[in-house]
Amino acid sequence: MAEVADDISVLLPRNCIAGVLALVVLAGCASVSPQHVTTDRMDYGQVVADSWKRQTLLNVVRLRYADAPVFLDVSSIINSHTVGGNANAGATLPSNTNPDVFQLGATGNWSNTPTVTYQPLMGDRFTRSLLQPIPPASVFQLLQGGWPANLVLSTTASSINGLRNNFAGVAADPGFNELSLAMTRIQRAGGVGIRVEPRKDGSAVAMVIRRAESGTESSADGRRVRELLGLEEDASEFEIVYGLVPRDNHEVAILTRSMMDIMLQLGFGIDLPAAHATDGRALPGQRQPGDAQAKPLVHIHSGTEAPAEVYAAVPYKGYWYWIDDTDIASKRTFTFLMILFSLAETGQATTAPVVTIPSR
Repeated sequence: MAEVADDISVLLPRNCIAGVLALVVLAGCASVSPQHVTTDRMDYGQVVADSWKRQTLLNVVRLRYADAPVFLDVSSIINSHTVGGNANAGATLPSNTNPDVFQLGATGNWSNTPTVTYQPLMGDRFTRSLLQPIPPASVFQLLQGGWPANLVLSTTASSINGLRNNFAGVAADPGFNELSLAMTRIQRAGGVGIRVEPRKDGSAVAMVIRRAESGTESSADGRRVRELLGLEEDASEFEIVYGLVPRDNHEVAILTRSMMDIMLQLGFGIDLPAAHATDGRALPGQRQPGDAQAKPLVHIHSGTEAPAEVYAAVPYKGYWYWIDDTDIASKRTFTFLMILFSLAETGQATTAPVVTIPSR
């Protein structure tokens, strides 16, 4: 037995034995790298963001063509990584039929199994999210949050105290544009805010326009805002209500748009293909030739092929529709639209599916 042991030790060099042991140790310590968290989060996040932009743009285009919008939400993304392996080694005595004296083997496996859950927006949730007007108080909360007044008002409001905004390509009342610009300047000076007051019949929201020093630009803008809206000259607080016209000179009545209406208005900024503009496929715009005041909320191009550098592009009815990546005004408005989707979502949160992921 001593001679056999000596023969095996000769047939198995020390470096081979060390290699076998290393394989065994590596197989037992196999694990998923934490780096996958960063990779998955960035990659999946970018894909979801891009698909959200494209879905929104496609629905804007579909509404211009009087087609039904379809929203499919990504409710959850779960990615499971598994890694494993095993190694084996053995030694045999040489023989005449099998001269092999050493055997070595190893196996490994890698698994990446993403699970993506989609949920269509429909029923009561569709009604609450897309068809109900945005609460007027939320409009002023957006101003309080730093969004420019000219962007917020031109996107979300149909009218303010009777001053009419753009509609179906028709230019807004001159007073509406003047109001939004004056409010933007007051906002930059920190002169506008909101306050919520509890009442027995429900909470009331008041818009506060701070009085500036006489002779300053903010003071002139404050007077002009009160004049355009027909508000009391000496008052600083005005109640915000939903409606076409105010009941008195201490109210700001706003007719707000729903998300569906906002997307429809964005659709009138599409440059329709020449054939589609004349054959009755799409809703006709009511903008008059030479009307420089009727600026679209976003500028959406169309063509047989989309350019390489775009903010978002989608195919529809044999053409491509896109927003230019260098059109910062359209990009900002379109991004604001997607943020409004969260504001308009008033339904209960959907319970996420329960998925069990095995761990090693």
